[in-house]
Amino acid sequence: MHLKTKIIAATPMITIIVYLLLGFCANAWHPGWIVFFAIPLVPMILGIDSLAGLYPLVTVIAYLIMGFVWNLWHPGWIIFLTIPVVEIFLPKRKHKSKKKHNFKKIFSYDESDEIED
Repeated sequence: MHLKTKIIAATPMITIIVYLLLGFCANAWHPGWIVFFAIPLVPMILGIDSLAGLYPLVTVIAYLIMGFVWNLWHPGWIIFLTIPVVEIFLPKRKHKSKKKHNFKKIFSYDESDEIED
């Protein structure tokens, strides 16, 4: 497992720990929830495969602008519903496989493969 993958996998637990520390130690429960934005941001920062991966980030930024500038927190959350819709219509991202298997060889039967007594 690569370091990037380990960091991405540990991000949710790290954000929970940071949130709880902010809440219990500094009584910053309300502004502390912002650390949960690290969960979708860390994979994007560590390596964006395509522009399609930017859409959730753009959605979060738009939501924050709508909330802080125009105080539209309540109807603004609806834009998060567009993320799965956009993911459905965007082309699938290709995952690179490091190991290539020769399935013909794996599933073929050859008499020479038998064990002789």
